[in-house]
Amino acid sequence: MPRIVHLGLGGFHRAHQAVYTAVAGGWDICGVALRSRRVVDAMRASRGRYTLIVRGPVSDSSRALAVHTELLVAADDPDAVVARIADANTAIVTLTITEGGYVADNPMLALLVRGLAARDAPLAVLSCDNVPANGAVLRELVGPHEGVTFLSTVADRITPWSDDPLVVVTEPFSLWVIEDAFPGARPEWERAGAMLVPDTAPYEAMKLRLVNGAHSALAALGIPRGHATVADAVADPELLAFVRRLLDEELVPTVPDTPGIDLAEFVEQMLERFANPRMEHALAKIAAGAEHKIPQRFGPPAAELRARGREPVLIDRVVAAASA
Repeated sequence: MPRIVHLGLGGFHRAHQAVYTAVAGGWDICGVALRSRRVVDAMRASRGRYTLIVRGPVSDSSRALAVHTELLVAADDPDAVVARIADANTAIVTLTITEGGYVADNPMLALLVRGLAARDAPLAVLSCDNVPANGAVLRELVGPHEGVTFLSTVADRITPWSDDPLVVVTEPFSLWVIEDAFPGARPEWERAGAMLVPDTAPYEAMKLRLVNGAHSALAALGIPRGHATVADAVADPELLAFVRRLLDEELVPTVPDTPGIDLAEFVEQMLERFANPRMEHALAKIAAGAEHKIPQRFGPPAAELRARGREPVLIDRVVAAASA
């Protein structure tokens, strides 16, 4: 019986949290899709098995994964989802429901609330979405529940859409920073490279401002220049020069100390990731949901710069372009 329930059975989860769990060993996942049967039906037919393709700049590597031992569609069987969350055997619930999913009327969160209300055993709930203080935000939305600990995480791995529900394409790089305050047992995710830390806030600022901020800048300014992918945009010398200035002058200076990470090295590695011509990471997908993404990614650094007496002129250019 799976001890992890994951809400949001998209490609990112299957390229990220599922891989860490498979490497840790000893734990299985119940994967829950909200409405679409596309992935659930395919994975049921394959007995949970799918292929992960890691796409480097020159060549690919692949591996088979089969860590999902139960698959549910919330819209079809909501009571089964609630029962699995409420089950005393379940120790962890993880979520990838997108930035826009953190609203009171999200039906997936309504099922989470029902499941938590029916529990009488400790549980860790981990948000893995690009939302500032995602654990606290989730706790505020669903309300406190006795024995339930809401943990923040920072997750990063570029995972474009795949036409095949049994094939997930991703990049070599992967980052997972997890608040280390579990009330009970957990997988040994650190075996796969996860960072267990007392406070995820600095890493969250790093991810949202540098990776996601640079992505949003490339989308906002690159699409009007006729670019379709992140790699196309980064290959534009004028646009790359602007993004480097944005990072060096306005974004990196607002990131707090991040123990274990050299920010200069992180930025160079990040731009190398973006330049991978074989990832085909669509700018249009990055640009979608700008009303949620832009304030999170640029609001705090802009406010910090203004508090120091500096106008965030480069940030303002991106925000204006994204709003056009």
